[in-house]
Amino acid sequence: MTINKQEDNGTATKNNDEDEFTLPTIEGIEFVNYVNEEQLDDVMRLVGQDLSEPYSVFTYRYFLHRWPQLCILAVPTDNADDDDDDTNETKKGSENRRSRNRRPIGCVVCKIDMEDGDTDDIISLEQQQQQKQQQQQQQKSNHNNNNGTTTTTSTASSKGEQQTNQIESQPIVKNNGTQFTGYIGMLAVEKTHRRSGIGTVLVQRAIHRMAQLGCHSIKLETEVTNKGAMNLYEDRLGFVREELLKKYYLNWGDAYRLRLWLTG
Repeated sequence: MTINKQEDNGTATKNNDEDEFTLPTIEGIEFVNYVNEEQLDDVMRLVGQDLSEPYSVFTYRYFLHRWPQLCILAVPTDNADDDDDDTNETKKGSENRRSRNRRPIGCVVCKIDMEDGDTDDIISLEQQQQQKQQQQQQQKSNHNNNNGTTTTTSTASSKGEQQTNQIESQPIVKNNGTQFTGYIGMLAVEKTHRRSGIGTVLVQRAIHRMAQLGCHSIKLETEVTNKGAMNLYEDRLGFVREELLKKYYLNWGDAYRLRLWLTG
């Protein structure tokens, strides 16, 4: 397995800035964001293969509609054979289309909660971007009015458009002093691609995004008997056991609640 470095927006980079956070990637695997329900079947297929209890489509939509930026899919880069129709497309547009059409082989699905389980005060990424654009436009308007010039919003709008596919570093806290916890609800990798680091990278990327969005810790539940998951979360990623949940699953299986405390 070849490990490279990549910015979280999915674009490979040669980064010389030590302050710029970079994440490991895997050669031959592209990590792409959830875009729309065209990818819902892939998420359900991946997650459903190893579930101890079934999820309804409404459960998936609850996560994916409210926190689409916290669903990341792993897609092989060497199984796309749809170059025949690329003659009238730009190279960039063709690559984006192939990314959507390739079959994902792994995914992670997360959400963000308040400590008491309430999510009413959480501001989504899209709301953050809209508020930021409005603030930029208002500041520019005030500046131009003070200088006796006419107001233009084209610059602010163009900047806002460039930010729509980027992960904001601003916290999502709506009211001062409230702490938010990230939650890893689903993680799945096809059996043929396990033990190659894909699950680790998916979780690392999800943790990084939730940290950017203001979470002070990350939690999850996993079956006591799931040794692979326990090894991943405890040994590789530093999660600690917080609680034993007796007969937590529909099959009466016990679960551990694990938590990772974020610093800085």
